Amino acid sequence: MFNFNVKQKSYKVGKYSIGGDPREAPSAVIGTIFYLKQKNIFKDETKGEIIKDFAETLIKDQEELADKTGLVPGLDVIISYETSVKSILDFVVDVTDMPILLDAPTDDVKMNALEYIKEAGVQERIIYNSITPESGNDEFELLVKSKIKNFILLGMESKKWTIQARIEVIDNLIEKAKSFDLAEYNFIIDTAVIDMTSLGLAMSAMYEIKNKYGFPVGSGAHNAVDTWSNLKTKFGNIKKYASVVASTITLGAGADFILYGPIQHANLIYPNVAFIKAAHSQLLFDEGRMAPPNHPVFKIG
Repeated sequence: MFNFNVKQKSYKVGKYSIGGDPREAPSAVIGTIFYLKQKNIFKDETKGEIIKDFAETLIKDQEELADKTGLVPGLDVIISYETSVKSILDFVVDVTDMPILLDAPTDDVKMNALEYIKEAGVQERIIYNSITPESGNDEFELLVKSKIKNFILLGMESKKWTIQARIEVIDNLIEKAKSFDLAEYNFIIDTAVIDMTSLGLAMSAMYEIKNKYGFPVGSGAHNAVDTWSNLKTKFGNIKKYASVVASTITLGAGADFILYGPIQHANLIYPNVAFIKAAHSQLLFDEGRMAPPNHPVFKIG
């Protein structure tokens, strides 16, 4: 298990690392913040006016859980308006040193955010989320100018719904990204969970990509539960628990990162991910090795 054909890549993002051998490298556990209509966090969403005490509490709670579990924390920062780019990024950069996934839904906001990141000089802490099959040359040129080093490539495939088709999409994304003069080619592969049935495809693609390239892999597997329309009707109000299951099951395919959804669910996801990572660490014994001292196995017992 987790004996891949190629050496597994690990990338520095600020003071943290993402990727590596799933048996010894702690996974990155990434909560989403500042998404549209997030409760209690904005004074004025369009201007990026934040209720700072509440936002900082959410971020610090996740940091504390990362310290307790030995996992790598991260923030998926949603910036929905051009007018909120500076205020949101300034706040996040000031309040935490964890990796920041830059997640902007429109081209105008992306352009503004990339320009501001270059101006602020915080590229080392940024992961661009994400390069997609629809990303055009203009977007790549902006990324070249930004000097960002770490990029999520989203392997979205919705025509054939096969593992091979998904791998082909990811192969093409990698080749296109490599054709541009990016600061680094630190590719982190999101194998694209869209709904319940795509979760299996995404997990198979994770293992294949690690075996072929060694790139860090993962997904927003909670999407499988978000699109489960009859869940509450048939089984009651258990969505947040089902989301934990969807997210943690991907660790069995070697996931190096988990986008678990709203950051306020950190208290549920972190202990469960750490528990599974502790179990995986025992696999090192077959090679006469042990996990490093800061591994979850030594933190949660």
